[in-house]
Amino acid sequence: MIAARLLDVLLVLVLIVYLGEGWRNGILRSVAVILGISAGGVAAFFAVPVVAAAIPSPDWRLGVSIGLAVALLLGGHLLGVAIERAIRGRRPDDPRRQRELGAGERIFGALANLVASALVVTLVAGSVAQLGVPVLSQAINRSIVIGTIDRLTPAPVDDGLARLRSAILEHGIPTIEGTIGGVTGSQDPPDVDTSTDPLADAARSVARISGTAYACGQNQTGSGFVIAPERVVTNAHVVAGVTEPVVELPDGQVLDGRIVLFDPELDVAVIAVPGLDADVLSLVDAGVGDEGVVDGYPHGGPFTSVPARVLAVSQERVVDIYGDGANPREVLTLAADVQPGNSGGPLVTQDGEVAGLVFARNADHDNVGYATSSAELAPVAAEAGSLGDPVSSGHCVAG
Repeated sequence: MIAARLLDVLLVLVLIVYLGEGWRNGILRSVAVILGISAGGVAAFFAVPVVAAAIPSPDWRLGVSIGLAVALLLGGHLLGVAIERAIRGRRPDDPRRQRELGAGERIFGALANLVASALVVTLVAGSVAQLGVPVLSQAINRSIVIGTIDRLTPAPVDDGLARLRSAILEHGIPTIEGTIGGVTGSQDPPDVDTSTDPLADAARSVARISGTAYACGQNQTGSGFVIAPERVVTNAHVVAGVTEPVVELPDGQVLDGRIVLFDPELDVAVIAVPGLDADVLSLVDAGVGDEGVVDGYPHGGPFTSVPARVLAVSQERVVDIYGDGANPREVLTLAADVQPGNSGGPLVTQDGEVAGLVFARNADHDNVGYATSSAELAPVAAEAGSLGDPVSSGHCVAG
């Protein structure tokens, strides 16, 4: 909590400085600085995860990540200032400095600077939060300033940032070609009210999972849900090669986990999360035509709940996460907008129970996803609470 408040104080000071600079310089003179900090933010967004993924030590990873982000942001700012000074002149007697700025130009300059710096903050924060460093993830997740910026960001901009964020997550959701369950063609998801009390209650137990697979040099993120006390289930491909998964819940809990079950054939993993305070979601069977939601964190972004309908329930032979062979599994075919980052998230019925674990989407058809049925998950749920010893997370799957 202290780290989050310190981060908030720092961010407020930064935003005030940029607001003041925009007022002082006006909109035209602020363009160069805006472009500079934007360039620094984009550079930090892409560079920090790449560098952090190559550093196995959590302590070094923390210091290098913060140092690199600050250096790139500061470099972008200084570049923008240098360009702005060249445009308007350095000397007090330079004619380019003589024109008085109107109130309108100052207001637009202040607002433009504030908006640009706020977007850079949320862009870089979204990148840093996925590095698998608990202290950073906790501070960002609990930051009032970052949370406020996220809430005020228009949906199209937020979607664009989420898709940009997915560019640094080299490990996406698996895709299945061809037909499963006899479903062909793209589908239209149903109209489901995602804000009902049972669905809202279930959402509190849906986790974002992140970590770094050092052997592949990549950051990985996905979703999961509480299947037993202090136990979270997700896809095996989400944590393959990850030794230190970080589990985050919507209420701000950010905790270290350890992998206690890893099944690459069923594509299921269980993470033990000491201290996790969340309700266990019960399992239920689903039939064709049943409606609900797919909960998760698409593109590693904020929690999202999207409507879903069960199109088919079928026994299929599904290739394991390494492509080494196919194994029988009961699969639910869904009409739902399944995105990278939804891997491991639950298919939740309108009563707030879990009917399946999302693991893939169709490669050719829009709004067609796949979930491992609750019947396959039942044995996992039965033993999850008794699993405590760490197990190998296998080898990562290069993105």
